[in-house]
Amino acid sequence: MLKAVIIDENATTRGLLQTILTNNGWEVVGHTNNNAKGMMMVQKFQPHFVCIDIAQIDDELDILNAIRTEWPKTLIFLISSALDAATVQQAVSRGAHGFFLKPFNQATVANTIRSAVLRLVKGQQQVKTE
Repeated sequence: MLKAVIIDENATTRGLLQTILTNNGWEVVGHTNNNAKGMMMVQKFQPHFVCIDIAQIDDELDILNAIRTEWPKTLIFLISSALDAATVQQAVSRGAHGFFLKPFNQATVANTIRSAVLRLVKGQQQVKTE
């Protein structure tokens, strides 16, 4: 079972996303409203993926780079109510693997995670065969 951590200021958003992830067979090992606690949870539980509100990455702690550096195999998904092309491009260049738009669509969230996991597995298989 894949493990997840959710970092979002809004408790309702965290609860909805936790329900979606749990309904799709993933285990939410922790959720919080701030980066410091989120990083402690990532360190403690070493989840397979982290869902982060895009507002959190503007914090003085660059959480995307921190996760990428310490846990390079951890997938990162951003949460936002609106995304523009520049934001998407910047987030991808900093290590994001996908995006979830509010309000959440359960099928879209599940497909985004599954697609990213499959890309990661295929990439690892290619490295092994080379």
